This record gives sequence, structure tokens and C-alpha cells, in this order.
Amino acid sequence: MISSYRYLCPYTAVVILLFMFAQQIRKPILFFLLACLLLVGCADEAATPSPTHTLAPSPTPRPVLTPEAAAPPSWPQSAEEIDYITVAIDAPSRTRQFSDFDAFGSVIGFEADLMAEFRARTNWQYEFVVTSYDGMLAAVAEGEFDMALSAIVSPAEPVPGIAFTRPYLELGQLLVVRADETEILTANDLQPGMVVAVQDYSNGLATAAQLGIAAADLHLTTTPIRALQAVIDGQARAAIVDHPDAEYYTSTYYQQLKMVGASGNNSRSAWLTSKQYVIAVAAANTILLDVLNEIITQIYQDGVVAPRLITAWLIAPDTLEAGESLIGTAANEIVLGIAGQLTNIDPAAATPHYVSWEVKINTMSGLYMLDAENNLVPILAADYPTVSADGREYTIPLRQGLSFPDGRPFTSIDVKWSLDRAAGMGNWLINSFLKDTAGNGFADPDAVQILGEYQVKIVLQEPMPHFLSLLATPPYFIISQNCFTLAFNPQSICGGIGPYTIVQWDEGDFLRLKANPQWPGAEPLFENIVIRFYEDPANMRAALERGSIDIAWTGLRYQDILDLDEGEYNLTVGPPVFKSYLVFEQSGPPWDNQQIRQAAAYAIDRDALAREVYSNTRSALFSPIPTHLPESQPLEPARDLNRARQLLAAAGYTPTNPLAVTIHYLNDGRYGPQESAYAAAIKAQLEETEVFQVTLVGTPWEVFSGQITLCAYPAFLLGWPPLNSPPRFVGGLDWITYFVTNTQTICSNYESEAMDTLFDQLFTPEASLDPVQLQTIYLNIQTLWAQEYPTLDLTQEPRVVISLPKVANTRIDGMGLLHYEVLTKNQ
Repeated sequence: MISSYRYLCPYTAVVILLFMFAQQIRKPILFFLLACLLLVGCADEAATPSPTHTLAPSPTPRPVLTPEAAAPPSWPQSAEEIDYITVAIDAPSRTRQFSDFDAFGSVIGFEADLMAEFRARTNWQYEFVVTSYDGMLAAVAEGEFDMALSAIVSPAEPVPGIAFTRPYLELGQLLVVRADETEILTANDLQPGMVVAVQDYSNGLATAAQLGIAAADLHLTTTPIRALQAVIDGQARAAIVDHPDAEYYTSTYYQQLKMVGASGNNSRSAWLTSKQYVIAVAAANTILLDVLNEIITQIYQDGVVAPRLITAWLIAPDTLEAGESLIGTAANEIVLGIAGQLTNIDPAAATPHYVSWEVKINTMSGLYMLDAENNLVPILAADYPTVSADGREYTIPLRQGLSFPDGRPFTSIDVKWSLDRAAGMGNWLINSFLKDTAGNGFADPDAVQILGEYQVKIVLQEPMPHFLSLLATPPYFIISQNCFTLAFNPQSICGGIGPYTIVQWDEGDFLRLKANPQWPGAEPLFENIVIRFYEDPANMRAALERGSIDIAWTGLRYQDILDLDEGEYNLTVGPPVFKSYLVFEQSGPPWDNQQIRQAAAYAIDRDALAREVYSNTRSALFSPIPTHLPESQPLEPARDLNRARQLLAAAGYTPTNPLAVTIHYLNDGRYGPQESAYAAAIKAQLEETEVFQVTLVGTPWEVFSGQITLCAYPAFLLGWPPLNSPPRFVGGLDWITYFVTNTQTICSNYESEAMDTLFDQLFTPEASLDPVQLQTIYLNIQTLWAQEYPTLDLTQEPRVVISLPKVANTRIDGMGLLHYEVLTKNQ
């Protein structure tokens, strides 16, 4: 195929040729100069072209030809005489799907591929001649070109000297609306003020004019996809696009868009207007006309070429930002809503986070897992470990016959590589517990040892009673070194061996999961899971209420829980995974006096706080360890005002000699909108002793966090774990360690040799190997806690999931994470 350039403004012809050269040498200044030359030299060609060429009865007159040029053309007398065709084309077309240039100056597009199909069926040679549309048909009539193929719309009136083929393409224009639209059922329902999106210089724009849509009600876009996106985004009530785009995008995004008046995916009955595209030949060139019509008929009869060309060129290749479903969720997938963002899926990430850890436990696993019923069970391990007499060495057999999603077989090499990688990246949960002979804060190279293809040994720095729980957390998850690198890979979708594999992650929008056939645990009960992310919890709630998601989860607000619990929804309450506590700065008066701390404990009514401030979404906590853990012992006292007054009197404080104290709290909603009411209720309860006189000071976290590290607050309310973080592992140790070993960091300045002795007993072989001995140590710690009060624990809070009635088996584990593998959904 050859392209040549004739009948152009002289400047235009030169500029096109130079433009092709500029594309090769890629000099920006040359592109600028060429653009200026084209604007100056061809100012008389500035008339705005139409997207397709609609014919007028009288074509533009052409210059008078010389006698030689005016000689009558010689037309072929049979099809066999046609072997070379000159094709007039005005490229690039306004809608470049019809014709454009590639980097080498060759004509590409729907029309170029159509000519290639003609050649394949005839063995013709042909040449594209790029020329202005003005005068093109007169030139065809006079025989200067054999045919014109230039997005020509079949005319309503005959054109002198020209015959047109049967249509080689027909495009219908349709109205597309949001999938949940109920008012616009036909084009007649479009009312003034309803905005309609159309691509500028398009058939859709012409159709809008025929419908009488005012210019003020038009939302003009540069592509049909942007017009459809405007409908999804609510910038327009409807869009008018050609039927290939309408059919494709309403089929692909059926939960967001639909065609008005169409039945299924057959849109013809709903076309508002249509355009038929034809080829122009000289009226006298009847042989060529007949051959072209015959080929066009063949193309449509075989039903292959026309759809292929339409798909290749006339469906705008782009992706819509679809957002959530507007018509409910698909029957074959469960959609979870999360108010928050997923920022990393690398198991070695240092900071625990509810969103990322939940995704990880559902797409990867460690040697052991915490199942939906809170049981620690082997999963990549073949059995429970053999523990050495000193409680430091764990020899673990591995399950055989497993593979990662990338196909790599799972062996002991992967266990060592994964744990060494996390240790090398500084993960605290690895380096704080594995053997560290140098004491440099990094696990030794031989802390994880390969004993065989399917056996490993893990060596600890000291005995740790909850090490199996640690092995079930993301830092200990095993991943493929063929997919991950030694560097941090936060955006990796490799996953590991988990109940689900990651199919697609559209960051900030959704994550799509599919059941993993390599998962060695119980087969997931539902194959497809979609997690949709919301910036605003209110939008997540609205999505649940209209059925766009099946489950509303992380980020649910307190008021949402109260409201939706009263409606037609399922509410599942998990174990408590957050506690609120009062910190006393104990390096000086008054809180260095143990009797005053005990008096505060007796004065506070924890049950009333949970009931009256939190409407029972929290519960009273009488231990530093939440009640769902077996180590928890509720040894802190219930309210007793008389006992509180006795203790205060023993410390020298009475109603006539009151004790003034200041309590600081967060007033920025970090722990919910009730924090001010919570602090006020604590103040009121303490003052019921008629001895405590409490001043409350509310402060935002940006100020609060700095002041508590400076020990500037004598008493303050805080929560554990840190905001948006799950417990670091399941076990009582995670709920007491920080308050015993970091007392200067938290500025409680609590010191107790007796507590230090008990705490150290947790890291002995006896505690690791003897559950009864471990329970006794925890009992002794909590007994002492209820006397000395390193902190005064007040309330505990579970995580809550709310789902549509058709969803069942919502299970929240001891770290507050939802297990997707047990979810089910009725049709």
C-alpha cells in the first residue's frame, strides 16, 4: 500500500512531509515551527471539518482543467481489468479511528484495514492519495481517482457524476445512562436542565442537535469514553455515543451503565439516529461499483471482518473508573466495603495495619494460621513443632506438594528466604524474638536453619510463650523469591499460599481476589471476593444501603453501627481488640501514691461508661488483658465509692481537703466522637467521691503525642493498640509488655521490681512448655496489676461487621481480622 499527497494547500503538503521527517528525528523545535508554518500558510483552509463527510447536492467547484486533463477517462470493461486502484482519502479524519498516520506516514485506521480486506479478496494493488475533501468527489467523477474512501456518509440526494456503494458500515447513536437511572426511559424523557455528555465533533453531537438539546445542557468531551465517565461521575445524566462504544461499555460496565431502550446487547431498536458510510466511485465506473458492492456483501455475510474492524478501530480503547455497582452486587462475588486504603501487600512491612494485614491473611499464610474459629493450626507446616528443652528451638516439618501462585514449589528454602528477608528489612516482630547473638537488633543468619527439603529449625533469642501465634502473623508469612525481591515490594500482587490469589489491584479503588486451588486448608466457600475502598465512611454506608456492597467493614463509624443495627442487616461482633485506659504519671504526686491510684479505680464505674457513653458497643474491662483471651483474669475491682473515699482519706485527702487533678484526653475524634463525653463521664464519676476535683483538657493528637513523651501530662486517656493497628499477635503478652517495659516512653514512669520479676518469668522454658505454669504467671501479674496500676484499664471494644441479610458466616478472629474463606452468600 502506498500513500501520496495531492490537491493540498502547498504549505500543507510540505508540512505533512516534513512532519513525517520530524517524527523520526524527534526535534521539538521542528514540530513547533511546522505548526506555525501550517497555520500561516493554510489560513484559508481554516473551515472546521466535520467528523464524517456529509454530502451536499452541489460539490465545491474545481479549477478549470487543461484540454489534456479533460480527456474522458477510460473505465474498466470487466473486473479482470481492475488491478490498480487510487483511493482518495482525507487523512487524518477528525475521528481518527477512520484514518490516521502511523510514525512512518502510512495511513492506518478502519478504512486502511477495509482496503486491505478488499485487496485480500481481489489481489488489487492500491495507493492512498491524501487530499482535501473539498473537490474530492469531483475528482473521482472526472477519473483522477478511482474511488473515495473518507468517512463519507450516504447522502440524501444524488451527487452528479457519482455513484455510491452499499454501506460498508452503519453506526447508530444511542443514549447511555447510569445503571440505576429510573426517570430517563426514552429520549423524550430528557428535560431542559438535564446535562447530556457528547464528544465534540462527533455523531453524538449531531444527534443532540437533532433532538433539540440546548447547548447549555451539553457537556462536551474529547472522547466518547470521557462522555461515559461523566455519566458515571454524575456530571451528566446521559451520554450520546455510537453503538459500538455503547454496546461494549454497557456490557463491560453493566453495574454502572445501561443503554436506554435497548433489549439486551442488541441496540439497533434503540438507535436515535444512524449514519451509513459508503464509498464514492464515478457513476460511469459501473464495473468497479459492482465489484465493491459484491465484496462489501461478502464481508457482511461472513460476519467476521466487520465485527473485527469495528472492535479494532471503532471502540475507544480505554478503561472507565467504574466505581461501585449501582444495581447491587453480582451473584458470583461478595463485595466488601472498607473505609480506608490498602497501601502495601508486602508481608515484611514493619507496621501492623488492619487493612493490609487482613488482605495478607487472606492471600498468604505462614507455617501456622489463626483460623476463623481462633484456633492455631498448622497450614504450611505439616504438624506442630518439636520444641527444645530450653524453649528456644522450634523444629518444624513442612507440608509437601504445595506451589506458590507463580508456580514455584514450596520448600524449606522459601521459609528461610522469606524470614531472612523480613529480618533484613528490619521487621520488629522478627528481630525482637529470633536469635541475635551480636545484639545489633537483627536476627542472626542461622536463626532460621534448613534441616532438609521439608524441615526447618527456628532459633529464638529466649523462650517466648506465644511464638506459634507470632508464626501466624504476616511478617512470618512465606513468599516466593521468584516473584518478590529482597527490596520492599509494597505494590506486589504476588501474594503467597493463601485461601485466595490476587487477580487485580486498582489502587485506591478495588482489589479482586479468586479462590486459590493450591490452598491446603478448607476450600473457600465463595470463589470471588472484591474489596472496594472508600475515602469517606458515609459513602461506604450509602453503598451498603443501596446494595452496591454486601459487607460494610473497616472504618464503620459508631453512629453507623447504632443506626444499621436497627435495620434489615446482619451485625457480627468480634472479640475485643481495643482497650481504653488511664495513664498515671507516677514519678511525683499525687499519682506516685498507690492508694490514690487504687481510689481512682474504685471510683470509676466501667459498666456505666460502656452503657451510657458507648451504648454497649464497648464493655467494661477489669484486667489489662481483654476478656476473650484465656490469660485474662478480671481482678480489678468494681465500683465502690466508700472504699475510694477510705483510700483517699488514708492518703490525706477528704471533702474538706480535696485532691485537684488534671486529666488530658484526645478531642479530635481519634477514638471516635464520644471521647469528650467519655472524659466528662470519668470526671463526674471521680468527683462523686466528693474528694477528687477534676480538670479536663482536650487536645488533638498532633499536640497530645508530643506532650506525653515529654511527661507533660500528669494523667491522660489513651488506647491500645495504636490507631488502625491490630494486636501484634494473639496472646496476653501483647497487652501488657508495652506498659511494663516502656514506662518511660509512655511516661507512666511506673517502676516495680515485683512486676519485673513476674514479667521475666514469661520468658522461661517453663512458661513456654507448661500451659499451667504460664497461666499461673499471668494470674500473678494481673493480681499485682490490680494493686499497683501501671495503667487503669477501663473499657474494651470489639470490631463490628455489618452485612446484607444474604451474607452469612462472617467470622472475625482474635486479631480483629475478617476471614473471607468462610463467607457465603445466598442468591
